[in-house]
Amino acid sequence: MNKKMMIKTLTALILVAIVVPPFMLGGWLLEVLVVIISALAAYEITALEDQKAHWCMMMIVFIAIEAMAHLPLNYFPVCCAVFLIILFVIHFVSNDSMDELAYTFLLTMMIGMAWRGVFKIYTAGFGGMGMLYVAFACFLCDTGAYFFGVFLGKHKMIPRISPNKTWEGAVGGYFLGLVSSLLLGLFVVKDLPVSLCITASVILPAVAEIGDLAFSSIKRRFKIKDFGSLLPGHGGVLDRIDSFLFCLLVFNGLMLAWGL
Repeated sequence: MNKKMMIKTLTALILVAIVVPPFMLGGWLLEVLVVIISALAAYEITALEDQKAHWCMMMIVFIAIEAMAHLPLNYFPVCCAVFLIILFVIHFVSNDSMDELAYTFLLTMMIGMAWRGVFKIYTAGFGGMGMLYVAFACFLCDTGAYFFGVFLGKHKMIPRISPNKTWEGAVGGYFLGLVSSLLLGLFVVKDLPVSLCITASVILPAVAEIGDLAFSSIKRRFKIKDFGSLLPGHGGVLDRIDSFLFCLLVFNGLMLAWGL
């Protein structure tokens, strides 16, 4: 194992030790974790254009994320409208590009809705094991794609978006995410309907890979390698939760489709 892979693995293990307890226990620990991730994500979103801190804009984005995550559903359209108007006003009086405005709105919406998916998992009664199920589908797919790509990857997937991703990595990661989440869902996660478990296990790893490519496309647009440098070997917070956000959004939709 080379030095780069060792750093990446060590960072991942530390993240697991920090993140898993709040996910498993829920309650105020989960709320604190969500607030911290939202704040860090808000910083990275507002630094997209020039990689500099914009504290006022960061606070606006952070408040918008938290509002979208916690306000009753009937307030959600109003919250989005107010946030969009504020962004346009900022655009009128500053040098922020329309692209930066659009991506700020998109990413803020995505994170806010993903957090609603997190809270939905708990209110549906799946708790920490439900979160672990989604994490297995997402992160084991991501981990599998990395290792299969490093050791077996030969055919580039979409070089114009992500030069290092290969079809071998994508296929290996997909099946690792599918099998691991399916086994966890069938034998460990209580009250998870079998039909939902099978459907989600088939869909979520593919969604994780789409999410990873989507965020790679955003980085390519802004000509940056990573969203940040907080996590050695992984980049920023958005680099680590990119595919997880997509999986939370889709799993939330599947729960609604199953009447949960």
